[in-house]
Amino acid sequence: MDDFVVNMLNTLGGGGVTATAASMLSQAPDTWNPALYSLAVGIHSAAVKPLTSVLLSVVFVMELARNSTKIESDRELGVKIIAGTMFKICLVMVAAQNADLFIRAFNGITSFLIRGVSGRLSFTGGSAGTGLGDAMRDQVKDAGMMGQIALMVILLIPWVIGQIASVIATVVLYVRFIEIYALTAFQSLPIALLVNEETRSIGVGYFKSYARACINGVTLFICLALYQTVVTSAVHVPDASDDLVSWTMGNFGSLMMAGIMLLFVISISQRVTRAVTGD
Repeated sequence: MDDFVVNMLNTLGGGGVTATAASMLSQAPDTWNPALYSLAVGIHSAAVKPLTSVLLSVVFVMELARNSTKIESDRELGVKIIAGTMFKICLVMVAAQNADLFIRAFNGITSFLIRGVSGRLSFTGGSAGTGLGDAMRDQVKDAGMMGQIALMVILLIPWVIGQIASVIATVVLYVRFIEIYALTAFQSLPIALLVNEETRSIGVGYFKSYARACINGVTLFICLALYQTVVTSAVHVPDASDDLVSWTMGNFGSLMMAGIMLLFVISISQRVTRAVTGD
């Protein structure tokens, strides 16, 4: 029973989701789940890439037809216009064929930012011997069976709230990766949309959405690291002479705060992401 109480205190002391987040957010999409990444790339090759080729063909014909109306009687100007148009077509073709390089560039920038942040902020909660419960393990054992039951009853509500918040935070992390994989499946299509002025906003919107999903990983990492620091400083380990049940009752509000604050931290990370990406 003492192990269960220790795990409850570890969760309430800022552990659990923070360690999971550090592991997930520090990985690129192609390394976090290679099977899902391969599936997204396969969908792009089988379905989206042929559609992009057809769309590019239509766009290129329209672009040549539009520019040909500007030639009139000046042959030299006409040659320059057509040559410029063909050069533009070649650039777009190369970009569309290597669309994965743009996606990998976004992922590389995200990994670089997270590595830079992790050098300043570290996740210690949830690892062996570092959580709040691990620091109080001897006192929990000394409390005896009746004291441990009393601790479980007192900690039950904060622990349930903390578990719900941890599940929501983990779901947000998984949804972020699913969004990235779904966007990866359409990686070449927005490049074709960037050529035409009428559809350019759609292509720009795609890259902004992908950048927002990547930046969201960085903001989540920062907010969760700050959350862990705040929660850890709010709950202090009791002295050996303190009564553990009395200490728990006195720190009930701080322990309850951990789960509730995590829900707000997730919302704040989304707001920070929108502020950074300009949405």
